[in-house]
Amino acid sequence: MIVKMPTYLDNNGTTPIDDRVLQKSSPYHSVIFGNASNRDHAFGYDANEAVEAARANVASLINARSIDIIFTSGATESVNIALRGVCQGPKHVSIYTTAAEHESVLQVCRFIEKTSCKKTTYLALDAKGQLQVESMNRCVTVRDGGFAGLDLFSFMLANNETGTVHRRRKPFDGTCSPQSIVFSDLTQAAGKIPIDAEAMGIDLAAFSAHKIYGPKGVGALFIRGREPKIELEPLIVGGGQERGLRGGTLNVPGIVGFGEACRIAKLEMAEESARVGRLRDKLENTLLDEVANVWVNGDRGNRLYNTSNLGFGGVDARTLIRDMHDIAVSTRSACSSGNQGPSHVLKAMGLTDEQAFSCVRFSLGRFTTEEEIDYTIRKVIASVIKLRRH
Repeated sequence: MIVKMPTYLDNNGTTPIDDRVLQKSSPYHSVIFGNASNRDHAFGYDANEAVEAARANVASLINARSIDIIFTSGATESVNIALRGVCQGPKHVSIYTTAAEHESVLQVCRFIEKTSCKKTTYLALDAKGQLQVESMNRCVTVRDGGFAGLDLFSFMLANNETGTVHRRRKPFDGTCSPQSIVFSDLTQAAGKIPIDAEAMGIDLAAFSAHKIYGPKGVGALFIRGREPKIELEPLIVGGGQERGLRGGTLNVPGIVGFGEACRIAKLEMAEESARVGRLRDKLENTLLDEVANVWVNGDRGNRLYNTSNLGFGGVDARTLIRDMHDIAVSTRSACSSGNQGPSHVLKAMGLTDEQAFSCVRFSLGRFTTEEEIDYTIRKVIASVIKLRRH
């Protein structure tokens, strides 16, 4: 049996670009190299046509209109445009989110609190990482008088560390007022599970190409265009590109690659879910059966098919990862890796520091093979036994 080294099981951090995506975008680096904003000649026209075709594919992935998609440098920029854009100015905004959101959301909320004195309320999660909607019902101010401002809800559809997908696809039903705006971080969910931004009542959403086998450096922001209450201010000015919300020359090769990645993801989602899900279950169930004191973090009945966050009692996860030097896994989000503390996601779910420091995230992908899973199982078992003996 030949297994390529190292074995990559950190696809929630980033994914390798699909060869089909690379092939689709390659000509826009050299042959079709025009500026998509220039309509005076064929070079610019051809580039613009490719951008709009890609925009349609990106929109289709979340059942949106093309006009409701703007391109950015990635999900983090999209988050900033959405949350900071809503909160800019003197208007009163109350922000509601959870402590398990991605750092790009949490840090933007802290920035908004610091610079504009907008209040953020962190809603409770249960032990599976599901949003406790009743806690939001207790927190949200009932507006007895006239209009008092906006309620801004930030909701991660699928958690990047545990894979937990919220059971309620419209978690704020019955709570949102006409003065509410719902933002959703779709970065982990997009391309893995069906998403209908319209039916879910999402007003703003962010996602990124490099999580779905597309290029790095390109993402999207969904803005529900028929909602007059959404008035955003651009972070980058200098041109009228992307509905005036993101000035600068468009990254045509990246956008074309993003569109192709979205088209492939939608086309192959069901098949990929079944295949990768079977491999994830094999990895998880074998380790649970053969290693003592192992547990699963998250909602096993409502998870991304590719994600398994496992705790290994009595083992430091960082030491375990070093011992399994040719297995690429992680203890937490890549954007939180500089933080030496325990995972904020697992802490929000009620784990102790000791428990959180014992957890490893395995995230499989499109190119994961059964041989790699078999190899990983053997490595994990051997390393856990070795470390517990010491």
